Amino acid sequence: MRKIRNDALVRIEVDVEQSLLISQWNGYVPSEEYRTALWQILDEVRVHKLCLWLSDTREMGIILRADEKWSMEVFVPELMKHGLRRVGLVQSQDYFTQTVTERLAEATVAVAPFKVGMFSSPETALVWLVKELEALV
Repeated sequence: MRKIRNDALVRIEVDVEQSLLISQWNGYVPSEEYRTALWQILDEVRVHKLCLWLSDTREMGIILRADEKWSMEVFVPELMKHGLRRVGLVQSQDYFTQTVTERLAEATVAVAPFKVGMFSSPETALVWLVKELEALV
């Protein structure tokens, strides 16, 4: 695993051999940092042609409505252009964050060519992602 970013807001790691990106969100992420982190994720997916993304939002704070809208209108369409195949989303324990991530996942599934799975732990998400990758190969 190669660390792309590791600070108080988010940790982003890439395993090119597994075609996997892992993001772990830590608390509330201000809009500018949220969007910057998602652009970093997109760059890694694009450059390394990654297929799998495990997004751990268990500790993530609330996603602002403007960021939710930006994610769907700007980020997801860009992500769709670069071959991502599966997203394993580890759900937050916070009700409001969980509600927003579920809404984002449902909206993404409706328009994106990739699958989104919702999980309670990173371990179960990773098992699903690996099985999905094996099915793709």
